[in-house]
Amino acid sequence: MSLANDAVDVGRLLDAAADRIGKVRYCWLITRDSDGGSRSRPMGRLPRDVGDDPWTLRFLTDGRSPKADDMRRDRHVSVIFQDDPGEAYAVLVGKARFVEDKGEIRRRWMSGYNTYFPEGPDGSHAVFVTVDVSRLELWIRGVTPEPFGMSTTVLERDGARSWHYRS
Repeated sequence: MSLANDAVDVGRLLDAAADRIGKVRYCWLITRDSDGGSRSRPMGRLPRDVGDDPWTLRFLTDGRSPKADDMRRDRHVSVIFQDDPGEAYAVLVGKARFVEDKGEIRRRWMSGYNTYFPEGPDGSHAVFVTVDVSRLELWIRGVTPEPFGMSTTVLERDGARSWHYRS
């Protein structure tokens, strides 16, 4: 597949990425620590709300955790997905923000979260992290250029929230 700027089917790339990512339950959240290094943590992605932008990710964490400290200091994060059976790998880059309003946390709370926060939504330090994705780096067998894995396909969002291929 040739990826000349004017010939790229951005919709096909987005659909393929969404399909492969949708099959992956866990991912890696990468934050920047206070020393300028990076920290990686496995995370379980939460379901999207109806009508959510497909490139908005949501996680649940303890608002006092080191990862929360990292994201409060620097909102830029990366999230890595790996679908081995589909030979697909994706890095999603964006900015994190916190949902700390107790009313919103109660509205989104699911009983399964009690495993991690037995005090429930009101008695815990649970917060939701929302990542607004602005960049995708993709390697998807049969979709991105061959030989597979030799080059990165990059899509970026502009100010109007439209996706564009970046060579």
